[in-house]
Amino acid sequence: MSITKIFLIIIIGLLIIPTTIQAQSTLNIGILKDADINEFELLSNQLKLEIEALTESGDRVTFQEVTSAWDYEVATQHLQTFFSDPNIDIIVTLGFLSSDAAANLSSYPKPVIASTILDQELQKLPVGTDQGSGIDNFSYIESWIRLKSDLLDFHNVFNFKHLAIILPQAIYEQFAPISQLLKSESDGFDVIFVPVEGKEQVSSKLPSNIDAAYVFPLIRHSQPEIEDFFAELNNQQIPSLAITGIRYLEHGATLTFTPQFSLQQMARQVALHVGKVRRGTNLAQIPIAINREIRPPVVNMESLRKIDQVPRWEVLEDAILMNVAKIPGEELSLRHAIAIVLENNLKGKITNQDLLIAQKDVRIAQSTILPQIELSGTGAQLSQNLVEASMGQKGEFTVTGSASLKQVIYSEAAFANIAIKKLAAENMEQYNKQVTLDLVLDVSTAYIALLFAKSNLQIKNENVYTTLQNLEMAKSKEETGEGSVSDVNRWTSELNLNKIDLNDAQSKYKSAMYQLNELLNAPISSSIATPDSVDLTETIVLNQKVLAWYFNNSNLTEKYADFLVDEMYKYSPELQQLQTASKIVDRQKSMQIRQLFLPEVALIGNADQAFVREGVIANPQLPVPPPPDDITWNLGLRLIIPIFEGGRKKTELQRSEIEQDKIAWQKEDLLNKIEKGIRSNVQLMNASYKELDLSQKAAQAAEDNFRLIQNAYSLGAANVIQLIDAQNVMTRTKHMATNAYHQYILDFIHTERLQGKFSFLDADMERDMYTSRLLNYLNEEE
Repeated sequence: MSITKIFLIIIIGLLIIPTTIQAQSTLNIGILKDADINEFELLSNQLKLEIEALTESGDRVTFQEVTSAWDYEVATQHLQTFFSDPNIDIIVTLGFLSSDAAANLSSYPKPVIASTILDQELQKLPVGTDQGSGIDNFSYIESWIRLKSDLLDFHNVFNFKHLAIILPQAIYEQFAPISQLLKSESDGFDVIFVPVEGKEQVSSKLPSNIDAAYVFPLIRHSQPEIEDFFAELNNQQIPSLAITGIRYLEHGATLTFTPQFSLQQMARQVALHVGKVRRGTNLAQIPIAINREIRPPVVNMESLRKIDQVPRWEVLEDAILMNVAKIPGEELSLRHAIAIVLENNLKGKITNQDLLIAQKDVRIAQSTILPQIELSGTGAQLSQNLVEASMGQKGEFTVTGSASLKQVIYSEAAFANIAIKKLAAENMEQYNKQVTLDLVLDVSTAYIALLFAKSNLQIKNENVYTTLQNLEMAKSKEETGEGSVSDVNRWTSELNLNKIDLNDAQSKYKSAMYQLNELLNAPISSSIATPDSVDLTETIVLNQKVLAWYFNNSNLTEKYADFLVDEMYKYSPELQQLQTASKIVDRQKSMQIRQLFLPEVALIGNADQAFVREGVIANPQLPVPPPPDDITWNLGLRLIIPIFEGGRKKTELQRSEIEQDKIAWQKEDLLNKIEKGIRSNVQLMNASYKELDLSQKAAQAAEDNFRLIQNAYSLGAANVIQLIDAQNVMTRTKHMATNAYHQYILDFIHTERLQGKFSFLDADMERDMYTSRLLNYLNEEE
């Protein structure tokens, strides 16, 4: 053969081979869906991802999607069109109606996978001896949405009597097997079908006697309309089962048995079927995918609390819980909690009474220097011998009245007592302020502890949920031969360990709620609703930008501490109490000195009047005048000068001097402790502020890494140890991030308490003045 011919053959070969390779490596899949709604879009997208991931290297996959719009005849027509289209290699149906239409065909010119069969027994689909369909080019997968078993489990949980099944009008009319299936299982309760068309109001169509609702996708309703519908069910205390999964639970439904990973698992099974067909296996020989494993329920705890129905413990024990810390009712903010504790707390009420008592003591002390007037009356019956002995001055029966007067003109003890009582009342007022600050600190700490416990509970619950997802994935991989039973066992072990952590978090959340209720003087067991997401830095940490400026410079951090120490001298109630105590001792000392040489002077007087004097016996032999019939009185000035009291005054003076020294040292000790506390808390706040950003970045990176490894695990590119490690790191960093946030808020509140005032509780004008002082202090110090 000549060189020219060889060259021409090579050229022709190079032109023909790519075309042949291209034709052999292209896979065209036709997808028939019941409708263009969210659930089918999610399933279709997941199916494409799984098929593309499992196709062999170098293969190219194309997809052609059509929808039957809930019309059985249209679905059949689309199937025939796909059969006639030479570009379609494999057909996949998504949805009860389309899959039923595929299952009822007489023959299958091309491979057809009916991926959403309602019920194999009801629809009388064949199962061959090799567990395949036994029908050439046909296989089916039973739906992961198990209407029959879900209905029975729903009844076992809530034991209802009248169930409303809410479903689209089109599927009710076009797909009779649904109503046949659900009616056949309604032993012990009534079933009322409520077909919904368009955007009509669903709640208006419900019978008045229903006590449970089984909800299919409301395909023509918007999210707000769906949320309003579930809100109405919850208000009427009607539990609801959503067949489509957790999306409707996020809108307010009570329960679902359709886990999140069901779409991925079904898509994975379809993709595996596609891969086997691609390698030449007839669908009739591929085992039917019928999943019979027990699925844990997913429970919306917020809805459960609203309908005020508690399922059996066995249900919740294995359930995936959503909104575990979501409490229905008016949400309690930190400011509202502070207002309640200042009004209702028993310790605060007791201290307020002590302040009122101290104020009354001042009034009592002042009364001693005001005129003291006393009126009295006496009626006396005397014996005969006493009358005779009185020599005509007393009668046998006498009624007399008396009045006395005392007016202090000068008394160092009385004046000092008034001054000391005023200082004591002032001291009690400062103590009252101290108690108020402590109450604000306590309730803020308890409130933030509740928020932290709530966040921790949510993190632990999400961790259990994630572990369940991974367990479902491991089971699916084990069933399809991609994974081993050891992975399933490992995830089962992790699930139980994570549930232990969840139980601990639940108890700590309840304990934190009890602690806050005790401070609020509310029923200890009552529930407290808190916001799902609240940025306390906006309402608590004032001047956040200024603080960020301080914390990025160590010198400025110390200046911030200096500013707080200066503020403490003006506002600290503990310091004010010591200063008041010092004034009390000073006044006692001055009183003791003055009493050494200053007398007590008082005006005294008395008046008497006899109203009745009977049986007077006068002795005529003696010149004794009869007793007066008019008023008798006296008026005088009393002067008291202590001469000798056994050295008491001198000793009291010495004692006062000792007390002065003691208070001075107590003041110095207090100032050292408060300043140390302020400076330490500022450093702690500086550290926790910097940890905020670092921990959030770590948590985000850990979550991103977990998602990557989870996806790799689903594709077989990562092992179970890598995924468990990534999940544990994600959970730990989330906990660290939420702890850093709440710790920063707590550090700020503790620092403000040492300052002697909570600036975030001030009026707007006072807050502005505080900010001005803060900025001016920095500028002056520089």
